Amino acid sequence: MRTIELWGSPAERGRRHGQALGAEIRRLRRALLTYLARVSLYAGALPLYALLVCLARRFWPYLSERLQQEMLGVAAGAQVSLGTVLLINVLDDLANNTPRCSVLAAGEGFTADGAYVMGRNLDYPLFTEIMVELKTLFLMEPDQGQALASLAWPGYVGVCTGINKAGVALAQLSAMSRERTLRGVPAALRFREALEEEGTVMGVAGWILNTPGTIGNNLMLCGPRQAAVLELAARQGVVRRPEAGLLTATNHYQSPAMQALKGRFPPRPPFSPLSSYHFSEAYSQARDTRLRHLAAERQVTPGAMQTILGDARIANPGTVLSVVFAPSRLTLWVAQGKAPPVSQGPFVKIKLWG
Repeated sequence: MRTIELWGSPAERGRRHGQALGAEIRRLRRALLTYLARVSLYAGALPLYALLVCLARRFWPYLSERLQQEMLGVAAGAQVSLGTVLLINVLDDLANNTPRCSVLAAGEGFTADGAYVMGRNLDYPLFTEIMVELKTLFLMEPDQGQALASLAWPGYVGVCTGINKAGVALAQLSAMSRERTLRGVPAALRFREALEEEGTVMGVAGWILNTPGTIGNNLMLCGPRQAAVLELAARQGVVRRPEAGLLTATNHYQSPAMQALKGRFPPRPPFSPLSSYHFSEAYSQARDTRLRHLAAERQVTPGAMQTILGDARIANPGTVLSVVFAPSRLTLWVAQGKAPPVSQGPFVKIKLWG
């Protein structure tokens, strides 16, 4: 498991990040250009890439100075353009969140000591091979705020899968929403700042709900004794709590208050290893039902959670990242499968901060 330690001011962290992973950041850029060339026919990859960068730059005024300084540092350290780094971090916001993901948190009544365990699969529709190869554990010690651990990719400053030193774990999932905008803080960057600023599940939730976003998300937050799902649109959101110690989320809104904002599921992108069924609400609902069924059959230990994440009706050909968190122990288990679905490979145990 490749681990990169980052510390100091935002600019210093960014520079260290870019210097350590510059070659890999350029590989990600080439992968995107290659894909654009395949889908663009006669238009060419570079004009489409330039258009995406132009759109990505529209988010820049909504980023905090600290995030801006860190991204500038990554670009300088990696010797790539700022537009490339920004695009890596906001591509899901521009694509209206096409990943398919699953998450489960189980606590009192499901675990031996009542402490919560959280498991998540991150399923991506494209670039699956390179995402499996380049996954990286970032250990961040900022000069201000909470220390963080983030499972992500070279150039990625936001947090879509991570935990802070206070024991709040986070998993970002897509949710199809009719409410979206370019005038807000992109999702993973918004969630990164919340984990840095707050030390409790509801503190993180409150910070996110009070910060303007961009797209729809289901966001699982899990601490030692508390869990919550935030069902988010760009400007609205509600908190969904566990039922008798169990909480699940996939890619559709479950709260009645969010039904009016539910959007259409996107079509299958060209050349995706996933089928059209994987891009349907029916598949999202089926996975959620399966998560609940599997959790009810056993005591949910970290090992049992790994089994659930590897289930053939939960994992799919886009599962590029699979992680189990035990927030009370500041411990995680990361799947080390060499090809999707990685959750069907072995997991490695990682103890954080001591």
